[in-house]
Amino acid sequence: MNITLFETRESAERLDPIALTRPVFDLRCGGFTFMERIHLLRPKTTLTLFVRDELAELTRERFPDCKVNPDTPSAGLWLDGAVLWREESLKLLKEQSDTALMKEGRLVGGNLSSKDARDWIAAGGPCEAPSPVSGDETDVTVLSYLWDCVHKNGDAIRDDASHFSLGEINGQIDDGAHLVNRDEIFVGEESRVRVGAIIHAESGPVIIGKNVVIQPGAYIEGPLFIGEGSLIKAGAKIFGETTIGPGCKVGGEVTESIFQGWSNKQHDGFLGNAYIGEWVNLGAGTNNSDLKNNYKSVEVMVNGERIDTGSLFVGLFIGDHSKSAIGTQFNTGTVVGPACNVVTAGFPRRAIPPFSCVLQGKSKGHDFDRFKKTAIAAKNRRGHSFSGAEEDLFCRIAKERH
Repeated sequence: MNITLFETRESAERLDPIALTRPVFDLRCGGFTFMERIHLLRPKTTLTLFVRDELAELTRERFPDCKVNPDTPSAGLWLDGAVLWREESLKLLKEQSDTALMKEGRLVGGNLSSKDARDWIAAGGPCEAPSPVSGDETDVTVLSYLWDCVHKNGDAIRDDASHFSLGEINGQIDDGAHLVNRDEIFVGEESRVRVGAIIHAESGPVIIGKNVVIQPGAYIEGPLFIGEGSLIKAGAKIFGETTIGPGCKVGGEVTESIFQGWSNKQHDGFLGNAYIGEWVNLGAGTNNSDLKNNYKSVEVMVNGERIDTGSLFVGLFIGDHSKSAIGTQFNTGTVVGPACNVVTAGFPRRAIPPFSCVLQGKSKGHDFDRFKKTAIAAKNRRGHSFSGAEEDLFCRIAKERH
């Protein structure tokens, strides 16, 4: 059966700034992105993807095996990319034709006919138009905001652990390293846990991907996922409900946070209840608050609208290619757009637009050519390139936001 994975513009705007530079289904929660989880559940299925027009070329580049925004849509399963899909829901949709699952009045999953699919695309498609079909309300988990991803991350890691052989140690564990509750630990090939490191899995599984290094004296606690090629620095304290995507370098204290991938927080400093994009660098001593002193729920600015999260614990959300200087302090519920440079004493403002250079409390536009040179250098250092599609997208963001 064909599977079409889609995003809506409303969902993408709520998941800003991480979704500003990638489709919603490429966000990470638990051990996988939403799209990776679909691949695991249906490994033999080629996906069709519907994304915002401005992301179409970048999406084709990143997922060359998928059809992106085709003129002729396919019948089959249509799945909202912001849902934590599980086998039971996919099975329900597959077995019942013309079935639709709704969440707060919008389609999140359906087994659509060719006509329904064509009508939707003709009306503007999932990104711009409501679904032409209706159905029954469902209890699937839809992640509406970035703090939802963070707060659901621990449960998602526990669920995703079923895709790993817990208790299997394929890498090297040095003498003097300690594995607590070994049956809930997975270590991938070519990974190494150095002397004095502690992996503590009594509160949830610890999943360590391929080619990961845990340096001496690090303490890591489940539920936790560490992606391929990441480095956990000596003396780091990585607490549970945290996901570290591929290619990251992480030190200091981290709790209940998500790193999308390829970002650095190598030095001391606290990061909590945060979502960090790709190619971010947090300078030494960068800290964020994730709890207000008056113990009130945290409000966050999302696309110009102040949203009450209803949660006491909300930290930092920072977009791709943004940087903080040494000693930077971020307040609760701070949102930093992509391509920003924050160099300031004290707390910067809690909503920093893309392409901002914040210097000693004053903000000005970040020059695009200077950003581009830095982005190329950062990616080249790790064996990656800054593609033409990326350049076009970031150029568009720079022009729209300033």
